[in-house]
Amino acid sequence: MSKQLIEKQTNKINDYLVNTWPHSTSLKAILWVLNNLLMVMSIQTPRLDDTELNIINKKINTIPTGEQRVYRKALEGVLFYLGNERQWQLPEKIKLNIADTNHLYFEELTKGTAHAQQIFTRYQQHKTHFFTTRAKLTPCFVALMIGFEIAPLSLAHVCAILNNTDSITDEIHNPRLAVTHFGCGSDQPQVTHYHIPIICYRLLRDYYAQPLEQITVAKLHNHLTLWLEEEGLSGVKQGEWPRRFQISWYTRFKLPFIFIKDLACPERHVGISRDVTSFTIMADDIYAIDWYAKSFDSIKSSKSKLRWPHEMLLKDSKNLDAIEPPSWDVANILPRMLFDYTKHFIVYGGVKKANLALGSIKNYTSLKSRLELFPLSYVDAIDEEAVNVWAKCVYESIDSDIVKVTFYNFLRFLKHQEQTDTLDLSLFSSPLIPPSVSPARLSVEECDHLIKTLIDNGTHHPLRSLFCVIATLLGFYAMLRRGEILRLRFKDIRFKSSTGLITITVTKTPEGNAKSDTTRKVYTTLPKRYHLLFKHLLEVKESASCEQPLLGFEGEQYYSRQLYYLLPVSRALRCLFGNHLNFHHLRHSGVHLFMLQTLHCLNDTPDEQRGNLPLAQEALSRKSVATRYDYWFEGRKVNEVNDAAFLDEMGKQIGHIHYGTTRWSYLHDIDWLLPIISPTHSPYTQREYTHNELRYLLGLKPDSNDLSRILLKLSPEYANKTLMQKRSKPITLSDCELREAVFGKAIKTKQGPLTIDHNLAWEKLHDSEHSIHGFIFKAMFNNKTLDLYALSFIWANGSKHHINPMSKKQRTALKNLPPVILSNDKQSLQITLACNTKNASVYNAVFKHEDWGWLSSKFVLCINRKVKPKRQLVLIKTLFAHKNDTIEVKKIPKGETLLTIYLTPKVALSADVLEYTQNFFHLLQSNEAQP
Repeated sequence: MSKQLIEKQTNKINDYLVNTWPHSTSLKAILWVLNNLLMVMSIQTPRLDDTELNIINKKINTIPTGEQRVYRKALEGVLFYLGNERQWQLPEKIKLNIADTNHLYFEELTKGTAHAQQIFTRYQQHKTHFFTTRAKLTPCFVALMIGFEIAPLSLAHVCAILNNTDSITDEIHNPRLAVTHFGCGSDQPQVTHYHIPIICYRLLRDYYAQPLEQITVAKLHNHLTLWLEEEGLSGVKQGEWPRRFQISWYTRFKLPFIFIKDLACPERHVGISRDVTSFTIMADDIYAIDWYAKSFDSIKSSKSKLRWPHEMLLKDSKNLDAIEPPSWDVANILPRMLFDYTKHFIVYGGVKKANLALGSIKNYTSLKSRLELFPLSYVDAIDEEAVNVWAKCVYESIDSDIVKVTFYNFLRFLKHQEQTDTLDLSLFSSPLIPPSVSPARLSVEECDHLIKTLIDNGTHHPLRSLFCVIATLLGFYAMLRRGEILRLRFKDIRFKSSTGLITITVTKTPEGNAKSDTTRKVYTTLPKRYHLLFKHLLEVKESASCEQPLLGFEGEQYYSRQLYYLLPVSRALRCLFGNHLNFHHLRHSGVHLFMLQTLHCLNDTPDEQRGNLPLAQEALSRKSVATRYDYWFEGRKVNEVNDAAFLDEMGKQIGHIHYGTTRWSYLHDIDWLLPIISPTHSPYTQREYTHNELRYLLGLKPDSNDLSRILLKLSPEYANKTLMQKRSKPITLSDCELREAVFGKAIKTKQGPLTIDHNLAWEKLHDSEHSIHGFIFKAMFNNKTLDLYALSFIWANGSKHHINPMSKKQRTALKNLPPVILSNDKQSLQITLACNTKNASVYNAVFKHEDWGWLSSKFVLCINRKVKPKRQLVLIKTLFAHKNDTIEVKKIPKGETLLTIYLTPKVALSADVLEYTQNFFHLLQSNEAQP
């Protein structure tokens, strides 16, 4: 790490300890510890063992003065930060120390309870006075409002909010407070969005409307100190203010302390940006096969000199349209990737400058000499483990720090490409720095839209869209990683259609291991509209070996399943929601849903208040959550279960040891938290408002008589009161009723169709009568004779994923052939025709196609014994038969010469398969098929 980066981390750790640690230390001591810590770490991983700690402790023991105690306390603080906030693996005794320190912090916090209550009472009095007088809003008053009513933040964060008039976001639809992180070190400042009560929204907005002076932390602390003196209260040190706020939140709202700490520290969360990157993928491209599939069967390193076409862009950057992108080379995709990377710089510029000098672009893309030594095949690029091994090898081969930065920026670009979006950038950062996060998620309604898109834009492939949909459901509702989905076997999953409960075992398979190298169980529920789709998948797989992967045909390789079932989902995500989305964001979304389910369960939220749309209400309902947690509840009620263990239970299913990992990487923003866990912040909770408070909220003058007219519309109860009651009694309203009056938009449950029949849409999708694979699958499906072995054999020996309807030319040729019938022994299809050039041409137009590679051909020439067969045999060998086809000659005593062609499966298949195939030909030859 550079000196500058270490100093930045020192400041960050110090700020964290000031707000969360019951002891004190100094910046100088923390810096000393970090420098020595980085010297003893043997590998770049978030882990310290006893040996490494002993080295540091011995070095501290050599200090001959009392400074020894200072460094030992700083080491304790740094370890507290690393274990508590960064989730490092530390020795057990250190973990116990951290747990004790957390308890001690809370005990120290409670000592200020009475003082915090006094401050809050005085604040409330001033707020009441303000509603009457409408005096000028002061930084002191607004700071107290933020700390007591929005979040128990540090004075530094409060100052940042006071100084930034753009802190309120999404004013029209859903006002939130954006709090900027300190020292995030990224190109774009990171923010966390907070829930903002409507009264706080009005106060803060009006404060911003005043002439503002920039205020420092020291100046704000002075204002607060003077205010406390005026109120006759004892002073509070600068670092103690967030602690007063925290204990006030704890005593007033009865929130779990872990969530109060989350609210107090914006840097614990990464906010979701509303800036959506442009869509570059069209719906028609979701299932596109834009690679040469056969080239995957024999990937070899090219011995010829590699072409790097990005150099053409650099030579002629003014004429980009004339330079065609190179095709994808499955043996090495890096030339194409570097071409695209270079073009992005030319077209879009850099992060800070829209137009970059050509010399700068050359510097940023000068990686050819490094990448030539480490080709990256398409198969490895789409494999999570392989692509990260490749990236690590390249990175470690680079000696120059400048070149390492150049390569790291190239990896950042690759992270956003569909082939390489599983790159883990945290592998190349210091373990002191939080892992990189791509904050994005879908709602259940958006996931449903994704599934509808995958079905509506399906292919002629009868199973591909189904596999894509199931992969989506497993990523979203079961929170599985892409590799876990691909490795999931039929025996690893159980589905109970009566409740929608899915039980999944994530474990090691011959294709790989789970990320944490441990087996885990996942319990989840599916909304009803997906039950039949899931049931159909299990019906398809019922005849297969339990060791077979859940998704894909028998014997289908790992890379193929990744390309054909997961890549379309990533493309659909980008098509619908922006280029920043990838498949892993389904897991982000599922973890967030799981958290919402758990919080609603713990707080016993009424079902009608769990979401604004029917699908969300179903997913969050008491019934759905109880089913999901039934394995743990074992018939007990929620209040009979230790609520402190819920986060641990969630972590077991997600695959995380620490809640902090889940919070940082998956639970983006925090604006969703308070309306669920705090009745005071729920939009549905009725609370009392004074007349002056409501006049202020509704933008009326202090003496306005218009309040009564507005309240008559808002509250039926108000209309039934007497005149005296209307004037003297507080008004009871909910937050959602007030927001409707203030913003003109009601927060009501939207009515929509509770059930969308995705299953019916999927069945209609595969009504094609012109694809043999589709026809056989549909016949098996309708007759309940599904045979995955047969379907897999036809797929593997046919066109595989290049399944298309028979062309018009093929259908015309088929109608010019005699009827295709079953042989007498039912083991073959047979066609009997004259042995001539015309029939050979017609036969080849139909059957010389990859679709029929699963059939072997036998040609039996029945010829009059008086006729020599030489001419016909030449015709058969040159125009009809393939290299390995069988040819027989039968002499008949009389009659005309005829050629009978037998088409027989290359392996024994069920009799149904040939019967369905014969029906397919009959349909097309009898003009019954739709054009």
